[in-house]
Amino acid sequence: MQNFNSNDLKFTYSPLHNAIGEVDSGELFIVETEDCFTGKFRDSENFSAETLAWVLQNLDGVTGPIAVRDAKVGDVVAITLHEIEITTPGSVALSPCDDPSPSDWWSQWYGCKSFQIENGFLHFSEDIKIPVRPLIGCIATAPDRETVLSKMQGPYGGNMDCTEMSSGSTIILPIAVPGAMIYFGDAKAIMGDGEIVQAPEVGTKITVSVELRPKPKTMNCSRVESKETLTTVVSDTTLDRAIGKAFAELLSWIEDDYDISRVDAALLLAMIAKTGVCQTANALHTGKCSVKRSALIGLKHRVLTLETE
Repeated sequence: MQNFNSNDLKFTYSPLHNAIGEVDSGELFIVETEDCFTGKFRDSENFSAETLAWVLQNLDGVTGPIAVRDAKVGDVVAITLHEIEITTPGSVALSPCDDPSPSDWWSQWYGCKSFQIENGFLHFSEDIKIPVRPLIGCIATAPDRETVLSKMQGPYGGNMDCTEMSSGSTIILPIAVPGAMIYFGDAKAIMGDGEIVQAPEVGTKITVSVELRPKPKTMNCSRVESKETLTTVVSDTTLDRAIGKAFAELLSWIEDDYDISRVDAALLLAMIAKTGVCQTANALHTGKCSVKRSALIGLKHRVLTLETE
């Protein structure tokens, strides 16, 4: 099995990068990632003005790009995260969180600390242990005409911080350059929706496979498939725009894949879909919209019918 280590981190997504290796569709491989601080904040004594300045200039180093053989521009790559193994303690930067605007708490960093992770639990304190549920914060394909910082997000994926991007899920991203050129990084041990305050950042070893698919005609954003749900993920200048577009993208997905009209699909999703926040900490905010697969079973068999004029 191929193993792609994190010795040559990238801090941008770019069509100019050379691939660190190539995989076949259906091949199982391993990707190692660093935490978003490149390990600089694992020791509280290592926090200094110089270290902080370096980290702020080099956030979210990603492993990649990994090329997919025969990946063609205009198609999509479906990236399945079979297993995410946490390989480091969970590191956080500390803020007093006393500014009236939580968006400014990120500029108040004064120190750092780490949480030990053992046997599937993060040791928050002597009395509190929290079960981990690692997610991959940054997962992207290379954009076609620009180089962007890896801490950014857009149609290529990027720094979405979506809790659904965890073990067992499949992330579907557009292919804009030959080979797709996939990046991984910025994993969290566990994260609440919104990332208002920083979640514990970890290094990981991810077991991955990819599948090449034709691009759905109405797909304009990242999609996530799991055994239980279908989710769309959109980044935009405001959270309400991101969530609204995520709903519209899910609507188009259901309309295309199930036996239901667009009007009926909209009415149905208004009753059963769940909108949510991925992150509000970045320049673009990221929202999501999900629906349970079990709620859609009847559409395939014409059991569910909704009347419209």
